[in-house]
Amino acid sequence: MSERLIMLDVPGVLYSDRSDARLGGKPDTGTLRDVRFFDPIALGFVRRLFGVAGARVVVSGAWRRGTPAAILQQLDLQIEGMMPVVEGGVGAQIDAYFADRPSTSAYVILSCAPAGTMTAAQRKHLVSVNPAEGLTVENFRHALDILGVACPSTVSQESRVDEGLKAKLLQLQQLAREAPARFAPTQASGARRSVPAHA
Repeated sequence: MSERLIMLDVPGVLYSDRSDARLGGKPDTGTLRDVRFFDPIALGFVRRLFGVAGARVVVSGAWRRGTPAAILQQLDLQIEGMMPVVEGGVGAQIDAYFADRPSTSAYVILSCAPAGTMTAAQRKHLVSVNPAEGLTVENFRHALDILGVACPSTVSQESRVDEGLKAKLLQLQQLAREAPARFAPTQASGARRSVPAHA
């Protein structure tokens, strides 16, 4: 078993409302045509997770029913295994998965399931994904933190405006609305050109 694992709940993570709008559908037919409806951005983040952290994927067993293994192969997700299909949601599936194999503390759960459906121990490993957006760069960074891996420099950091500068910009915008003449180009250079040459 891989030292680091990604416990992956597919719906809402690898496809979402946003990817549905962008790609024109959700993977719900159980055929290979579904591959085109998986969010390529979310897939890229999962691939980066196993590329950067060496983590392998364990897929939620509830999702695999009626889904050809060929779809999972096409997604190229370095799958270590499948969680057993049990009642109680993703948390219960994770418990069942670790029940008959060595547990690891180096795992992350990518899921849009409510945190309340998981144990307190599992919640420490949870990255809650918004099913309307799917897996985001913020989720990716959080997952790396949980796995104890530094975020690569190729993932752009959020640019943050200094609060003092932001306040100054707001003041200037207000001043420009109240006294636009102060921001108009000066006529001094034009006035110099209009002065007669003999003066």
